[in-house]
Amino acid sequence: MKVGIVSFTDGRKRVADALWQDCLRFQTRVEEWLKSEGHSVVPYDQVVWNWETAKKAGGVMKESGCEAVVFNFSVWSYPDFTVQCAQMFEAPILFLGNINPGYPGWVAFFASAGALDEVGRPFGRALGDISDPKVQKTIREFLNRANPDRRQRGQEAAKKLFGLRYGEFDGPSMGMYTGHVDQSQWMSQFGIHVHHVSQLTLAWRMEKVSEERVQAGLEWLEKMAGSIEWDGKYLTPGLGGTLARQIRLYLAMKDLCREEGLEFCGITGQLDFTEWEKGITMDLPEALLNDIADWEENPKKVIICATECDSNGALTMQLMHHLSGTPVLFADLRHYHEDLNVYDLVNSGEHSPWLSKYSDDPAVNWKEVHLRPAPSFYFPCGGASVAFFSDPADPVTFARITRFKGRFRMHILKGAFVRFGKEKDEELARMTTWEWPHAFARFDCPVDVIAKNYSCNHIHAILGDWVGELVAACEYLDIEPIVLS
Repeated sequence: MKVGIVSFTDGRKRVADALWQDCLRFQTRVEEWLKSEGHSVVPYDQVVWNWETAKKAGGVMKESGCEAVVFNFSVWSYPDFTVQCAQMFEAPILFLGNINPGYPGWVAFFASAGALDEVGRPFGRALGDISDPKVQKTIREFLNRANPDRRQRGQEAAKKLFGLRYGEFDGPSMGMYTGHVDQSQWMSQFGIHVHHVSQLTLAWRMEKVSEERVQAGLEWLEKMAGSIEWDGKYLTPGLGGTLARQIRLYLAMKDLCREEGLEFCGITGQLDFTEWEKGITMDLPEALLNDIADWEENPKKVIICATECDSNGALTMQLMHHLSGTPVLFADLRHYHEDLNVYDLVNSGEHSPWLSKYSDDPAVNWKEVHLRPAPSFYFPCGGASVAFFSDPADPVTFARITRFKGRFRMHILKGAFVRFGKEKDEELARMTTWEWPHAFARFDCPVDVIAKNYSCNHIHAILGDWVGELVAACEYLDIEPIVLS
């Protein structure tokens, strides 16, 4: 990348003159390290000490086509110079606070951080000596995320939200505020129309689905799934059985999404449908909507669906789907195994079977799936849960959009999916809910960071490192990105 460096100093000329060479010494060390990393470096040959040098420095960064700019602090400097320099270009900014205790460089670092926060200009931070491996890692990660190709991909994914229609099948379940949305806010901020449909509509549309389509679905699942564990009570065969009811609901939802132009959706499920004796467990319909194929289409367009009508979850998933082009994990942050440093990400449905083997061939994925009777403790209506384990993958990007005092934010982190072998996987699964799908995940941030910052029971994931793209998408959409990694 082409990386600029601007160093800042005191606004009193006599002090600036006295510290000039010391500032350039720190700048030269940063320049040499960036060059050793393979970057093309554009160092501003002056030290910013007044409004004129601040604007000239910013102009040089813009005219040179810098793709990122390091703001270098080693002594006290005036925060207004930092703001005026930043106004002159659009490239991402990284603050670097050097170790120089004889002068208040860190004071300038934090004062300037507050100044850019005040005017709403995003920036990154690295605090410490350039020879410190931790500082070097921070700078590498920042430049990786600031890469213009990644930023463009993130912005393009964000732009694709505008003009979409979201199907809200009733509303958030069981009092979960994090699933609430203001329909007008979605339209004004993201350009998304929220189309509300009652689950009662789905109930009567289920009755209109032909038996031929349902029978085809039953035969396809019997052929594709690793097993169907009929119990004769909660999971029952035939056109009048509970699995057939789940197929009817899936087809009714798929048809309605096509008719109304709904690119993604959320459905309440619990408690209305699942408590009704003629209702059905949502696990299979949700998994099929989120998957890449069914008995009518192969490949099938993924229709992002969030259980419990978690609309902000659906929004997170749709944005991530725009980036990856693949199904997206929807799971509960269910349990942390401290001895293994692993989270068990579990949910009563939602996991697309693609998440078992990540194959473009649905047969490869579905052979890992076991359709088990859904736990009657939660779902007295009956039906199948879609059980499997997600294969190892590294890296994996996790994210979630929530709101704080009405303003959208996204928590973002990286990690990996892991497995422990059939016997151990099953032992761990039985500690939570055996019938449901599991993704065992390791995060690249400590558990106390999750405990103190993460504010939702649901979490979403796609394979690969997409942190830079998500940050860029958030900035485009006026969502505050909070990178926990």
